[in-house]
Amino acid sequence: MGDGTRWSLDDDWDWQLQCARAHDASLRDTDSWVPPVEEELVLAARASALSRWYPSTSHNYLRFLDGPAPWVPGGRDEVRYLPGSISFAKEGADGSAVFRVWSGMLLRTPDLVLVLATPEATVAVEALVKVLITDD
Repeated sequence: MGDGTRWSLDDDWDWQLQCARAHDASLRDTDSWVPPVEEELVLAARASALSRWYPSTSHNYLRFLDGPAPWVPGGRDEVRYLPGSISFAKEGADGSAVFRVWSGMLLRTPDLVLVLATPEATVAVEALVKVLITDD
């Protein structure tokens, strides 16, 4: 990925997709509260207007940065997270995945505001596009 000195937006998306596949594989056939839907979510996000930002997942959240993170080649220290995210967990009545779209910043005041809860990754992505484009 990248040329060793610089990390492109495509490199970041490719890396995020590889990580999502690996994470989903590790969750299959387990009793985790996190469903194996990260790849589905990353693919939906990459096919949307969210593809203009750098994706980042942590635990069960997908968030976006306005540039390459400081820990990748060519990353910037002044990069910032955008004020919105999508979380996913086994919260359906039958243990299925639910995607929650949030406005605001994780672990910051004011608290996050729930925008939408849906079983569909593409619907969650569309809602987050509206949140971030409005705040952009």
